Amino acid sequence: MLKKYFQLMLLFSFMITLPIFAQNEDDENNEDDEKENGWDWDNDWWDWQHGKPFIELNYGLGEPKHDKLTNKLAKVGLAELKLGYASVYKLEDESSVIEFNDKFSFASKLAVGLQSDKAGVNELESEMWRFGFGRRSGYGYDLENVRILPYAQNAAVWSQLEMKEYPVTESPIPGIPILAENITDSEILKRFNKNFRFGTLTEGGIRFEVGSFLSLNAGYEASVIYPRHMVWKHLGSLIIETAGLEALDNFIDEVIDSSPTAGPIVNFLLKNGFSYAFYTLKKEKMNWPFNTEAPLTYETFKFGVTFTF
Repeated sequence: MLKKYFQLMLLFSFMITLPIFAQNEDDENNEDDEKENGWDWDNDWWDWQHGKPFIELNYGLGEPKHDKLTNKLAKVGLAELKLGYASVYKLEDESSVIEFNDKFSFASKLAVGLQSDKAGVNELESEMWRFGFGRRSGYGYDLENVRILPYAQNAAVWSQLEMKEYPVTESPIPGIPILAENITDSEILKRFNKNFRFGTLTEGGIRFEVGSFLSLNAGYEASVIYPRHMVWKHLGSLIIETAGLEALDNFIDEVIDSSPTAGPIVNFLLKNGFSYAFYTLKKEKMNWPFNTEAPLTYETFKFGVTFTF
């Protein structure tokens, strides 16, 4: 198992450092030409160095949950670093509406110590390190001095949970039986504790870009961490989710053609609504609609700052 995850980490490292000599990231005219010629380099997940490089710092407040846990996990704070490339395309028929697409890798830490409130008396403390890669896209408004960019984001993530404490598994009072649900909670958490686990996350939010260098971000993230990776059931669930998003893309394209000004809002509402609805289905069955076990989930409100170069 460790060998498997080590190979995944090597693949990830290779992917984000792969030198790609496509086009100059500042040449927006060439970007438009590529799209007109029927080949959108920005949709190529492997073209990581396409666009302007950016660094993003995020802070957040999150709540871990598991559908089958009877004990409560303490809320956590999040500190996150993103490194990536941002691309922007102007729409022909509407100068104030733009399309944007960001690709990035990221690393995060989630821990009780990163937020101001202490864990409650009956809450279990935990800490998590994670890394991954993802894509953030949407349509926005290019005004004179600011860009307003509502977005939808998807990412793959590998994480390692470390429980600081477990539910009580021994009776503190002689003669009092051990609660079966506490033993169950311990077994559930041991499936995640100190093991690298694969997961996915979605995020919806909005960015306010001031000038060409600085932007402020606010978003809401929902992530799913799988206790194990069931390849075929995961693939089936992913195909269903991807097909839904592709159908929405086709509909949103029609909206953009018909009413460009409404496009950014429609894109934001439909894609994030669909992704969050699919996330809620996976809280009980990690590879919905297949009959699989419940995952560990995190819901996190995030805000941050992005520097684009």
